[in-house]
Amino acid sequence: MKVIPIRLTSLAVCALVTLSACTGSPRLPDDPFASRATAMAMVPINHTDRYAVNIFVDKYWAGNARPHNDGAAAACCHPGLTDWHSPSSVRWKWSEEDPKGNTPALNRETHSMLAHFPADGPHSDPDPNKDDAYVCVILRDLNTADLAFSPSASGCADR
Repeated sequence: MKVIPIRLTSLAVCALVTLSACTGSPRLPDDPFASRATAMAMVPINHTDRYAVNIFVDKYWAGNARPHNDGAAAACCHPGLTDWHSPSSVRWKWSEEDPKGNTPALNRETHSMLAHFPADGPHSDPDPNKDDAYVCVILRDLNTADLAFSPSASGCADR
């Protein structure tokens, strides 16, 4: 007969108790951003005379945008939503140009609002040139942001 040391037996019992406690715990609510959809790049568009920095759609960074930005840059990525009907939080900071350089650093004002994506979600098309692969984050004025989809980064400027 083989004798198992008490220390090893105690560890095994503790592990079983811990694992059994986890199986009975309530499930956390589903993450609305846990999606099997293809990730979409985000393109900030700025129709104002000010710099917009640290633009976020919910918890995802969309980039920065110079004044009258035309959508030349995209940031990765928005993973897609399971429910396109729910509003998303858009937040950004307005900033002024530093008189000693070209860096937007002065007088940062944080803004945020709830915005809606188009309710039916991004347009899917077998032709990759027509498939919506970009989330457009459009700063219309100092207090308004819109969300849209586009098959190209430059197409966001037309939204």
